[in-house]
Amino acid sequence: MTALLKSVAISLAANAASLALAAWIFDRFNIRFGWYVVAVVLVTLLTVALREVVTSTVNRFARGYTILGGLVLTWLALLLTDALVPRSGFAIDGWGTWIGVTVIVWAAGIAYGEVDKKAPAPRA
Repeated sequence: MTALLKSVAISLAANAASLALAAWIFDRFNIRFGWYVVAVVLVTLLTVALREVVTSTVNRFARGYTILGGLVLTWLALLLTDALVPRSGFAIDGWGTWIGVTVIVWAAGIAYGEVDKKAPAPRA
């Protein structure tokens, strides 16, 4: 398995587990199975794409903002997923739920980063 496929597979697994856990914990986070699959794929793609945009544009000395930046990127990916997936299939209601779901998905992303220490080689 190539490094890129391994990285994507681990990211998909982390997002699948974190979204399922968040849906189980929070009553105001509703997700339907068919849309769950779509949401996992969307959150994964958006997180990877947003991370690439930020890491390619942010100065190397801004690494101190990694935790805050990761939380913001996770929240933005969830917000875009919430906007793209119909409300009947994916809905996060209330500030407390938004904060909790964001932290859970972000923490899974941190765990994913620890498991997937070797990033795919840059394309030539």
